[in-house]
Amino acid sequence: MEKKIVIPREILANIDFTNTLNGGRVEPKIEVNQTSDSYEIFVKVAGLEANHLKVDIEDNHLWLYALQPVLKTADQEIAENYVPQTIGQLVLPNFVDVENISARYHNNQWKIVMPFDDSKKGFKRNVEVQF
Repeated sequence: MEKKIVIPREILANIDFTNTLNGGRVEPKIEVNQTSDSYEIFVKVAGLEANHLKVDIEDNHLWLYALQPVLKTADQEIAENYVPQTIGQLVLPNFVDVENISARYHNNQWKIVMPFDDSKKGFKRNVEVQF
């Protein structure tokens, strides 16, 4: 029987933070799937807990990042300073319904659903070139 090694999340987060400060970092796994009515983005990052991932939409970009605590002393319950760790950035197509994008944590990964806005889908136009 093969023994499974279990590494606490705190150790993984500390290793990732140290690597980040020294120029390296844990690579996130990002997978984008298309369904009939939406894009689904699945994100896994070693050492991050459910409440660490942040999702922001600015103009036509979806930003995925985590806030890593820094300069926390032993007597502090909550860190006061954070360093952002960019996980990914996606350009949103114009036919995504940005008002209804949702994010959820399940089975040790985040799932971000970007539903389509059918009224904007399939736009095509030919532009004549003037001489």
